[in-house]
Amino acid sequence: MAEGHNAPHERTAARSEVVSAPLKVFIRLVVAAGIAILGHSFLTLPSTPHPFAWLLFAALALIAGTFTMKIASVSATISVTDTFFITSAMLFGPAPATVTVALDSFVVSWRRGHKWQRIAFNIAAPALSMWLGGQTFFWLAGGPPLAQAGRPVASLVVPLLCMTAVFFILNSGLTAVAIGLQLGQRPLAIWRHHFLWLSLGFLAAGSVSFCIILLIQQVSLGAVALVVPLLVIFHLTLRSSFGRLEDAQQHLTAMDRLYLSTIETLAMAIDAKDDVTHSHVRRVETYAVALADALGIADEPTIKAIKAAALLHDTGKLAVPEHILNKPGGLTTSEFEKMKLHVDVGADILSLVAFPYPVVPIVRCHHENWDGSGYPRGIGGENIPIGARILSVVDCYDALISDRPYRAALSDEAAVEILRARRATMYDPRVVDTFLAIRHDVELRDATPPEHHHALQQISRSRITPAEPSASTPSGGSPVSDEMLAFVSLARVASGEVATADVLALASNLLRDLVPGATAAWYILNAAQDRLTVLDAVGPAAAVLRGTTVGVGERLSGWVAANRQVIVNSDAALDLGERAATATPALASCMSAPLVTGDALVGVLTLYAAERKAFSDDQGRLIQMITPHIAHAIARAERRQPADVVSIQRDFKVVSSR
Repeated sequence: MAEGHNAPHERTAARSEVVSAPLKVFIRLVVAAGIAILGHSFLTLPSTPHPFAWLLFAALALIAGTFTMKIASVSATISVTDTFFITSAMLFGPAPATVTVALDSFVVSWRRGHKWQRIAFNIAAPALSMWLGGQTFFWLAGGPPLAQAGRPVASLVVPLLCMTAVFFILNSGLTAVAIGLQLGQRPLAIWRHHFLWLSLGFLAAGSVSFCIILLIQQVSLGAVALVVPLLVIFHLTLRSSFGRLEDAQQHLTAMDRLYLSTIETLAMAIDAKDDVTHSHVRRVETYAVALADALGIADEPTIKAIKAAALLHDTGKLAVPEHILNKPGGLTTSEFEKMKLHVDVGADILSLVAFPYPVVPIVRCHHENWDGSGYPRGIGGENIPIGARILSVVDCYDALISDRPYRAALSDEAAVEILRARRATMYDPRVVDTFLAIRHDVELRDATPPEHHHALQQISRSRITPAEPSASTPSGGSPVSDEMLAFVSLARVASGEVATADVLALASNLLRDLVPGATAAWYILNAAQDRLTVLDAVGPAAAVLRGTTVGVGERLSGWVAANRQVIVNSDAALDLGERAATATPALASCMSAPLVTGDALVGVLTLYAAERKAFSDDQGRLIQMITPHIAHAIARAERRQPADVVSIQRDFKVVSSR
């Protein structure tokens, strides 16, 4: 049974604590109807024949109710108790089944420690569903309960299916409505996404109930004992299936967290690029998600794409010189052309990340105009992705009400007038109208998480200010920021257009920026020997590591290769043995990540440091972000001839210059 004991869905702490007024009214209506039905059922019980038989069914249902299974991704549970409820309703009438359902729901909710309001809803909703389902059965089948008078089995099929459908739709539907009211989402969408597929379980319960009725009519009521082993097997099968679903859901949740952490880390770096627009992307994210919700966009991949694109839409500004970004006056035609390049540059950089949702099209189109006059492609109207149309409006609004080097922040009224003037020319009219209606209802929290404040200060302090042209500055051009050079290097590495040694050289220099002071060792796989060899090492203790070999599955790096899992802040001695203490400097901690492209293992990247717990969570996430691209580059480089060494050396010098 899909139980509603978690109806006020706990997706966010704030919403789980606050019960909205519509939800209160809905719960009171359901509870009132449930009380009336239960009162009627209790009054009917004394006249119900075969009291010992229906009490036995009630006991079996309560015992089965202790073996519930959690459904992945939704706060509800199912169990084989539905079989006993449906069978009891057909044999003895709606009253015993309704009382048993209510008692079972009470036990489950009470054991979970729910509040009385939730317990009352969880008792009333399934009881009401069961009673109406039982009434449907006898209205269609006619006659008394089957324990009093048998009936042709063929005549029971349609009434049984209808009863099961009513029981399922009402039980799951009432829960979906409660969740929808709590989260402010459409109940039908919640029901389709989380509950519709449970109809198979209810259909199975109805089928088993039909078999039980058939067995009782052919043998006796005591033959029910023969069905109990079948139900045990049914329960174990469901438990195994839902266990696998739960594991898959947890894996997807972990991957979502990894993507979000990576996105937020990149957004933090982009924020630090431009002091005057600090936290701009995070405010844009909040506005964009709220606007998408107001426009009725419920597709989860689209929402995630909008969220990621809002955070990363300014990635391409890493390629724009800071003297243009922060120029106190208006831009010249040449400078504006350079500024416009950030759209394609940002989209190209993000295309290296295998996002599971369409982020790149939104970033590439967020400066396109509704009338086709925008850039870089000049597309218009509905051809612009809805995420880009949303992003362009909220990006403009936040920019207008923020201070800029060339003007002070505008008032809300002035910003609104500009949006209205651009409505139907630059921006989608429906998007503008919706945003203007909801903008004051959007809650803007602290845009930067507290744990990132120190990191932002460090990034800001470490930025290189414009300098004279040098080896790192193209002749006659503007200085290139080190952040952009790091991204360009990563893009070159990911392209695979270099030899293996060059890939490792470029990647090692990128690591010097990401994990300063660490010693990095590139363990490359020799598939024929099933061993890893340190092909290159950089850092203070590199000399001790070069040429080291380890079997796949041996020591820490070999274990990471065999299990393809990341290890952060482990003991360096687990990987190097006594050499960890004799190295100069002595190595205390290490972080190791597999180099995997597709399903193929390329090797392992292991970083060592002299301090214990030297590696931060952010560094771990960044390493996990870049290692797939480096692995891909190594795999391709081993299949290609060496590239232009002069070009690669030039990039090498630029990246390592400070």
